[in-house]
Amino acid sequence: MEERSDQALAAEVARGDAAALRTLYDRHEVHAFNLVLRMTRDRQMAEDVLQETFTRVWLMARTYDPGRGSFRGWLFTIAANLTRDELRRRRHGVQHVEVEDAEAFASTADGPEVELARREDARRIADAVGRLPEHFREVVILKIYHQLTFNEIAEITGAPVGTLKARLHRAVAALRETLGSAS
Repeated sequence: MEERSDQALAAEVARGDAAALRTLYDRHEVHAFNLVLRMTRDRQMAEDVLQETFTRVWLMARTYDPGRGSFRGWLFTIAANLTRDELRRRRHGVQHVEVEDAEAFASTADGPEVELARREDARRIADAVGRLPEHFREVVILKIYHQLTFNEIAEITGAPVGTLKARLHRAVAALRETLGSAS
């Protein structure tokens, strides 16, 4: 497996090394795709935005400054900004995406009834997150699903840490109300 750091690979991409870009893509594709998919809830749009994200990495690698944050944060910033731009451009409402087998982490050893209940819970949560306003949904996705720090989220979104904490608090309250009333 590739041992070079993201920082070293980004420097190589800036010098035109396509193999370094491929390594970065292989390393971050799933997380970046999941971020975009959760923001758009549209698989085709997420695939398009992911492709554009890594095209931008190729074209703009020389602008990456490790002193300002991690490569992953920089990549997520590009992906989130492109996603927001595309959603605005399409004036696209959130669409439902079926819960995928990515939830295979739910053990089937408990039996099919438990597995079905877990999948239904995951679908309900995904639907509830999808109905949140964009600025709430974004912080939930970055904090809960991708486990970024508030400082990393602030870098990505450009919002102050205090604002992000308040958004997460309000989003969780809204989710509790929605999910509690759906029970």
